[in-house]
Amino acid sequence: MAQSPSLRQLSYFVAVAEELNFRRAAERLCITQPPLTRQIQALEAMLGARLFDRDRRGVQLTEAGQRFLAQARALVQQVAQAVNQFQPSSAAPQPPVLRLGITTVVDVGLFGGLGAAFDTAWPGRQLRIQRQISARLIRDLHRGALDLAVIGLPSRTEGLVLTPLGDDPLMACLSSRHPLARRRRVPLQALAADTLFWFDRRLNPAYFDHCEQVFHRLGFHPPRLAEPAEHPVLLGLIAEGRGFALVPQSLNTVRRSGVVFRRLVEEDELRIRLAAAWPADRPPARADDWVALLKAQWAGPR
Repeated sequence: MAQSPSLRQLSYFVAVAEELNFRRAAERLCITQPPLTRQIQALEAMLGARLFDRDRRGVQLTEAGQRFLAQARALVQQVAQAVNQFQPSSAAPQPPVLRLGITTVVDVGLFGGLGAAFDTAWPGRQLRIQRQISARLIRDLHRGALDLAVIGLPSRTEGLVLTPLGDDPLMACLSSRHPLARRRRVPLQALAADTLFWFDRRLNPAYFDHCEQVFHRLGFHPPRLAEPAEHPVLLGLIAEGRGFALVPQSLNTVRRSGVVFRRLVEEDELRIRLAAAWPADRPPARADDWVALLKAQWAGPR
């Protein structure tokens, strides 16, 4: 390889690999998406290998990308540690940062008051919120990249302490032209002939398997299409009459013309349980206060 990757390219690659979403990675890096995409493309060309697979379902690391990630992350961390050694000892200490993850399965707006409440409870400290699917939040808890996370259950939670926060029942998301759009509650069987937009099992195997067991017990086996990674895209396809989706109730705050949300008759069986989670061997400071704060946010006005 005639040229070596720059530190910037390595940092950009690590951000995309951890977020698995170019938009969120760009926001994290405080840049726009086009230069991020260009740097990743340049890095792939330099390495002679494709690092990411991109399709309607989202972004995934290729086998080469997975191998490269550990090395890239180690190099970025080594540079950061080397730079920190030369920081003046008289420099003012930075306020401690508390790192909170919130699952993308709920509307983050429901935690909109969290920043102000945190500032009151922990003056002088910084709160950094990261949005990812539950499986990646759990991964980041285990590797020490997060102190605490709000995750959806069922999930694979070995080694974590869990405290329930509340439930988020699934709702039918339908085209407003659908014959069932006029009903207040919809039975799943009435949708069995329609196309269901559904997520890939690898995103959350435990929750996927739970839903499959419920579907099997109810005899619900509709045709399926891969659920788009971006929620606005999903709503657009539903508005066009391409199919329907089962989405958490908290997400019905995201309105779009041509789409309606209807409660399910089987909502007691199809719901996401939310929990605060942290590693059993590394509890966050004032864990009880954290749980009380998150519960108050979840139970607040909607």
